[in-house]
Amino acid sequence: MKEVFMGVGGIGCIWCVPVVWLGCVSGACGVPGVCVKLSVFDVRVVCLRCVSGKTVVIPPQRRTSSKTGQIAGRVPSGWRDEQPWWWREVRLPGYGEVAESCYGEPLRLKCSDGGEDDDGPKVVMREAWLYGQQVIRKVDHWSQGVQCTVPEYNRQYKAGTFLKYINKQCGGKAECTFSVKEHVPVLQRDNLVLEGGAMRAVYDCVAKAEFHRVCGSEVRSQEGWVQSVGYPLYYLGDPPVCTITLRADEGQRIQLTITDLSLKDLMQPGDIECRDNVRVSEGTKDLEVRCGETRTPITVTSQGNALNITLTASSNVFPKRGYVAYFKVLGCETPAVPADGYLSYRNATHAEFWCCVHHVFPDTLTRRRVLHCGARDQAWNDTLPDCINLEALLENGNITMDEYRMMVNGSTGQVQAEKYRQAHLVYDLVVPTVIMTVLVLGNAAVVFLIIYCRRGIMDDGVQCEELESIKANPEPPDTLDTEPCNV
Repeated sequence: MKEVFMGVGGIGCIWCVPVVWLGCVSGACGVPGVCVKLSVFDVRVVCLRCVSGKTVVIPPQRRTSSKTGQIAGRVPSGWRDEQPWWWREVRLPGYGEVAESCYGEPLRLKCSDGGEDDDGPKVVMREAWLYGQQVIRKVDHWSQGVQCTVPEYNRQYKAGTFLKYINKQCGGKAECTFSVKEHVPVLQRDNLVLEGGAMRAVYDCVAKAEFHRVCGSEVRSQEGWVQSVGYPLYYLGDPPVCTITLRADEGQRIQLTITDLSLKDLMQPGDIECRDNVRVSEGTKDLEVRCGETRTPITVTSQGNALNITLTASSNVFPKRGYVAYFKVLGCETPAVPADGYLSYRNATHAEFWCCVHHVFPDTLTRRRVLHCGARDQAWNDTLPDCINLEALLENGNITMDEYRMMVNGSTGQVQAEKYRQAHLVYDLVVPTVIMTVLVLGNAAVVFLIIYCRRGIMDDGVQCEELESIKANPEPPDTLDTEPCNV
């Protein structure tokens, strides 16, 4: 059943009253009225314009990407060429554009209305997948024919990829049309046969000025694109080694995804790797070395906060595309240091900030603040306001004189809090331990003396008993017989 939309408000057509609930925003399509209909599965955009008292309805034909929340999709095959004068395509700013089509139908990607030689946004592929007919959804939109889409809950069931071929056809262009029958060689086409299936491509629209391309440069950004000079027509070997360094804050990591790679894959006898290659390294450790063509995106994640991507080329100019890579920093970005404060410590999960002496954070009236980085949302759990002078708080009546004195003393007291804690540790642990040790040793000495004395008393008693026995039982004295025996 077709959806019915009604325009109200004369030539302006500002208000839209559909059969199903419809919200209306003015001016987003370049026409007076834009209506967004929410349904269970997706969001459809309908642009309306009243001409001579009649309501002109543009059929919905763009779908929202669930990852980016941006309206994206493609115009049904053959419909764009027949569009009337009042048509204007809906395209909201940002990245993560999506193009979908039934297998065998052309897939159309568009970034700008400018020519190929301008510096406007160009197509940069992120991924391109094939899906079987069991996981797709086909919708018949009026007379525009059948459209194939892949529901979000089925996007994991991929049946193949055509990234290599669509990169060759569409990479670096402002607008292009891709067809399996036209742009995939016959010998390889059998591997991509999915009659009744669908194609789904995700791409970005990136201007030339947004790419990082300068050899020897260091890039400090939370996300962005890196590209070889000359892409997509050629890549340069002058200089023969071109390195771009990506650097993040301490405690962060970097994830790099090579979305397109097309280099010469020549190897001479004795070579252990291609002479032309792209090398992703962290310090002296190589994380990935690739050459030739890529079929699927290549993703590398650093352990630290720095990553190098190096292009090595053996020719001054070679007629292949080169490489394109997207990077994104993982973890929380270090907050800006507050006024009259400083960063004391930062790692992957925590950041500690202090205010200078006689300054405090205005919301807590303390000098120290510790922030925690959320693992899921990669955001800090608290704000970081500028530090404020205690005298200013006192003058404005925010604190009393007693509080001021306490905080001024606390300015040094808080700095020495760790010392005090260590002093308490000495009093609470070391001193009692020494006392207990002395008591135990003293008790042992007393016991030893008691035992020693008792043994001495017992020895004296035995000697006295022996003397008394000798006195009571004297032995006869020894006498000398001076007279000889009479025989």
